[in-house]
Amino acid sequence: MDLHVVYSSDNNYVQHVGVSLVSLLENNTEFTNIHIYLITNDISTENKDNLVFICEKYGRDITFINFAEFARTIPLNIGNSISINSYARLFLVSLLQKDIDKVLYLDCDSVIHNSLRPLWCEDISEHYAAGVWDTVADHTKEKINMPVDSTYINAGMLLINLKKWREDQVEQKFLDFINLHNGQVFHHDQGTINGVLHEKILILHPKYNAMTTFFTMSRDTMMKYYGMKHYYCEKELNGAVANPVFIHYTPAFVNRPWVRGSKHPLTYVYKEYLDMTPWKDTDLWEDKRRTKEKIVSFLYNYLPFEVANTICNLASK
Repeated sequence: MDLHVVYSSDNNYVQHVGVSLVSLLENNTEFTNIHIYLITNDISTENKDNLVFICEKYGRDITFINFAEFARTIPLNIGNSISINSYARLFLVSLLQKDIDKVLYLDCDSVIHNSLRPLWCEDISEHYAAGVWDTVADHTKEKINMPVDSTYINAGMLLINLKKWREDQVEQKFLDFINLHNGQVFHHDQGTINGVLHEKILILHPKYNAMTTFFTMSRDTMMKYYGMKHYYCEKELNGAVANPVFIHYTPAFVNRPWVRGSKHPLTYVYKEYLDMTPWKDTDLWEDKRRTKEKIVSFLYNYLPFEVANTICNLASK
């Protein structure tokens, strides 16, 4: 069985690609072939060589795709709101070989903690993609004209049906959607994916995209903070925390594992895989959050939720 995996990164985040790659290859030895595709944005030759070294160590291959060249051909006007490279995952049909019908897209701020085989074997023949329900408020959906009772997914892990994307010309639908919003789609490519595809997305168990909030907030707290009326049940969330397949180090009141002073409870997991990469002796990043962000994080980390929430709501008025 062959597995096709796509990452996207610039030179600043290439260390995390290396960490995620090692964890992927360590925990998925049962696949006959694993084909890695990295959509690049000014990644240095040295860092590319480091990634090749990792893949060759495990007998796997990696293909680098220069998105900048392709981006020049896209009739897309997004102004200066964000780099066009952030939209790369929307154009996988054009960027990858025509014989690839299914691909797993992974954000690089991640660790693959278990086998991906059950995920890869999910039947998505009638869906455009499969993903995990994100924690977002109703206004996030309203800004991209989604019904508030529909399910909005986090695009950091996507099992994508490229065959169906080709057949239904999904790339053109993405372009039309972005241009309809004058290049200002809320949450950019993630908002575009949800806005265009939400009616045909398969919702997966949360263990396939275990985000930071799963480990730092109770279900009740998440529901209150984001104002959600529906979400995974407590049993499912507990299962994701106890046995995550894809650990996604999203920012959520705690620094991420590569930042000095990180309070993410699975910081040690990231560091274990970091020590298996050429970046093992890299210094931790400094905390560059603004003072306001640090204060908000402190309040939610050290005070009861209701107290922290009350203070922050009063301060925002």
